[in-house]
Amino acid sequence: MEKNFYIRKITPASLEQAIQDTGFDKSYVKQALPKYRFNLYKIHNLNCQQAAIIKQLALSVGADAAVHREVITCKVDESSIVLGCTDSQLKILCGKLKKQPFRLGELSGNFNEILSQNTLKPLKIRNKIFDWSAKTYIMGILNVTPDSFSDGGKFYSPEKAFEQAKKMIESGADIIDIGGESTRPFSKEVLPEEELKRVIPVIEKIRGFDGNMPISIDTRHSEVAKEAIKAGADIINDVSGLEWDENMSAVACEFNVPIVIMHSKSSPETMQIDPVYEKNIIDAVYEALSDKLQKAVSSGIKPENIIIDPGIGFGKTFEHNLEIIKRISEFKTLGCPILVGVSRKSVISGILNPDHDEKEEANIALNAFLASQGVNIVRVHDAEKTIRALKVLDRVLSFT
Repeated sequence: MEKNFYIRKITPASLEQAIQDTGFDKSYVKQALPKYRFNLYKIHNLNCQQAAIIKQLALSVGADAAVHREVITCKVDESSIVLGCTDSQLKILCGKLKKQPFRLGELSGNFNEILSQNTLKPLKIRNKIFDWSAKTYIMGILNVTPDSFSDGGKFYSPEKAFEQAKKMIESGADIIDIGGESTRPFSKEVLPEEELKRVIPVIEKIRGFDGNMPISIDTRHSEVAKEAIKAGADIINDVSGLEWDENMSAVACEFNVPIVIMHSKSSPETMQIDPVYEKNIIDAVYEALSDKLQKAVSSGIKPENIIIDPGIGFGKTFEHNLEIIKRISEFKTLGCPILVGVSRKSVISGILNPDHDEKEEANIALNAFLASQGVNIVRVHDAEKTIRALKVLDRVLSFT
């Protein structure tokens, strides 16, 4: 009796196992994988000649490319291109691009860098190894401020702040992120002197309790970052993405510490006043982060010390924030660990409009999605609940 046919679409993550299950030659599986891994790439800011050449070369290797309809007539100054190809096709395409004019050889080099990106290098902070392929890491938020949007005033005193930090440490948080300046929308700058008064005693108390716990200083002032590191902090978390204080890069280099480079349209005081972008939000944020990354490396910061954050809620509308969350995996091409903070932000209220104390379930849902898309660090207020949720998810994702 003839058997029924069954057809199913397999997940990219199961590709290797699916090929082995067919009885394929095991010694050749690794070499065969690039032929089956299909990817989509977007290349920004091409002129008509560049776009036309790439499209024709893509077609010649069996791939395809979408460009502006007027590229053929050169009636537009520039065009993006969406390229669809397997890893094997891209490798052949890169070889062809290498021989082309109009800086396309440079583009070939960029693609080869992407193809060589296997896994992110582990990062050592104090005695802790952050293996980005091992799990989703939890950064616990500790606002030592009277006016933060979610918990302003709750942990304003060093004693209360320390007790909250101790709770997060005992819950299993991987990093404690201490901030002495609220960066909520329309907040005003806190001078470094005041910021230091708020954060240094807390850092010292935590460091006295736990000598190994990684501590992040959430600041845009280089003076605060420097003194915080001297007091025991390990990471700089700069919401301005090195834009506010020109000396921040020098501090990161001097102490050789990891730095979180975040995207924000402007300062907290003005960022939410009608945030508009000339390009779509993903293109705009990606290009800005790419430029910041190159600037940071040029200043002497080691690439492996850079963590990127697309800046949910910093100069973005509800629709912008949601689009970034949906497409967060596209930022992985920058080649850096990704940190995202959605905890208790307005993007949740835009969906559910919950009471202030009813946002944790939504936080966990969003953070679980982000983790499933490859985000390496999630920044949260309630570390304990998030840790439990992501421990289960990490097991499903085969991290543990």
